[in-house]
Amino acid sequence: MKGENFYRNLFRLMNEHFVGLKFLSSVSNNEGALTRFANSEIHQNVFEKKSVISILATKDNKVAVATTNDLSINGLKEARKKLEQMLENSTPLDYEFRLPDVSIGYPVENISDSVKNASAEDRAQIFDKILKVSGKDVQAFGYVSDSISENAVISSNGMFVYQAYSSASFNFVALSGSGSGYVSSTARGYEDLDVDKKIHRAIEFAKRSNNQVEIDPGLYTVILGPEAVSELFFYFSYVCTNGYMHELKMSPSVRFLGQKIGPSNLNVYDDPNHKMQVPWVYDICGKKREKTAIIENGVFKNVFYSHGASLRFGKKPTGHSISLEDLDFSMPANLVIEGGTTPVEEIISHTERGIYVNRFHYMNVVDPYEAMFTGMTRDGTFLIENGQLTRPIKNMRFNVKFFEFSKNIEAISKETESTSGEYFPAVAPFIKVSNFNFTSKTA
Repeated sequence: MKGENFYRNLFRLMNEHFVGLKFLSSVSNNEGALTRFANSEIHQNVFEKKSVISILATKDNKVAVATTNDLSINGLKEARKKLEQMLENSTPLDYEFRLPDVSIGYPVENISDSVKNASAEDRAQIFDKILKVSGKDVQAFGYVSDSISENAVISSNGMFVYQAYSSASFNFVALSGSGSGYVSSTARGYEDLDVDKKIHRAIEFAKRSNNQVEIDPGLYTVILGPEAVSELFFYFSYVCTNGYMHELKMSPSVRFLGQKIGPSNLNVYDDPNHKMQVPWVYDICGKKREKTAIIENGVFKNVFYSHGASLRFGKKPTGHSISLEDLDFSMPANLVIEGGTTPVEEIISHTERGIYVNRFHYMNVVDPYEAMFTGMTRDGTFLIENGQLTRPIKNMRFNVKFFEFSKNIEAISKETESTSGEYFPAVAPFIKVSNFNFTSKTA
């Protein structure tokens, strides 16, 4: 870690060397380590330190952004020169631009001791657990990683906010014959990864996934595991919660915002303070992030406004700017789908016939205006017969309209788990839904 004082000194240097230029900068430092394993052997240990500064400059209602990993005085001077050249050739924006209002907040440090003191040997111990449970019949693939990140937001109008946070992650693909299982987890520290339970699940699914049977496409009652739930709600938040697209009337939120879209126990939040999340408490423009409802008691409650979108449309920024290069884009980075009250075993036992889906693969957007998504099942798909997971099923392709999916939710599990996600970690339960549309078989 560089520490808060390093960034306070950088604040002084930038305001000395950028005199006469209005700017907003985001400075980050990441120190991360990773242990990767394949074919049940560790084959890579890496440690990386990376510092990056992105600087947005504005003049005559023009905006330019430059990024560099050179935080020296010479590096800052070069960045300024580049920004001034870019501003000369830029086109004025079609709305009045101004720097974000100055946030005032204490420095925030959320660093787990388990990450702060982690070593390659500690990561190898998780691999050893996997190897011990896997035995000779299961091949193990995946990684264990940890990192400490620092971020400061500095501006010419006096902004200075600083945060430091830790994260720990693992994912594990278990292969047994033609069967496979998958689990992942990301959290503030190793103590919140729930490694033991997840290892056993991946191995159980891999062993039980041999001799798969085919089923016909159609509408089925489905129980989705947390991996699948996280992926589906990530795509929902990506397509449906961007305030910029909402104001342009190009988002499904135009039709569904403020409407009841699911059962009363469906609650989805962006929550940087959740105990199972990675605590990102200031956005890239220095706005303090708070727990914000996306879906509350089944009602689609809010869309989010980045700094650029808030200026364009006269809205308050919500703390969801994630890029200086695209100030219109917003995204909830700490997605939490709340659990219900029913244990997952009870949900399964009360399902006479259906399908259990562990995770999705190759998800994509088919129709953004309809919030229609497609993808395939993977790494643990089973028939549910008379309240039990029975025969493994060959993977199926699905098409689902999110707002039909949410209306068809029948049960939400009491249990929730952290998952790594493709872009951001999430916390999710198991969800039972009717009329889930499997459109075709896969090869």
